[in-house]
Amino acid sequence: MIPLDTWLAELDPRHSAGLLFEYMPSVLYFVKDRDGHIMTGNQAFAERCGCPSAQALYGRRDDTLFPLYMVEKFRRDDAAVFRTAEPLHDLIELFPTREGLPEWCVTHKVPLFNRKGEVVGLCGIVQSYERMHDHHQRPIFKVVEHIRSHYAERLNIPDIAQQFGFSQRQMERRFVETFGASPREYIIRLRILIACEQLRTGTAPISEVALDCGFYDHSSFIRHFKRMLGSTPLAYRKHHFGQASQ
Repeated sequence: MIPLDTWLAELDPRHSAGLLFEYMPSVLYFVKDRDGHIMTGNQAFAERCGCPSAQALYGRRDDTLFPLYMVEKFRRDDAAVFRTAEPLHDLIELFPTREGLPEWCVTHKVPLFNRKGEVVGLCGIVQSYERMHDHHQRPIFKVVEHIRSHYAERLNIPDIAQQFGFSQRQMERRFVETFGASPREYIIRLRILIACEQLRTGTAPISEVALDCGFYDHSSFIRHFKRMLGSTPLAYRKHHFGQASQ
């Protein structure tokens, strides 16, 4: 029998095992080098990144594709894989849908080694957390669904907790344990990304977008927007307006 290393070396990289993920549209697959450049991925991942094809992913970095707060989380996890040379499993994090809205996903990342045993990159898969689990039967996901359905309204955390049978402290703890974010932070992130979609596709005044997305204080909207995405709503609109229809 031919040695495994020899057999693997003879494989044509254009026909890698990663092509299997093209038949799994619910699974997002990606590969990065040590410097954070995306080397390849499947079509489903490309579309979530706003790219027309997997080929268009080549050489892109997270900060050109995702909101700042997502980028910071992704980079911390990547750095841990490179530092420890160990996989990271069951990472619960926000990842954008094709519409640019935040969705809770579970991510697995594993290191890639060269023949010297050095970590030269990583590969990973991302799946919708809410679709993977029977979340409709879990109280915390009922809270999430309520927030997503009523994001534009005034949301009172203690009232929501009571409505779903939690104390405020219990609900806060469950959110942090499950998602790594408080209910308030989840609400802010959801509203900001919905605002992004409106800024990219519409011409309503920024103050109107803020109100439509649940921000009743214009200055608060601008402050949170800049904190999460690194730019003002006006600068974001000037840079991204019309991209959703391209």
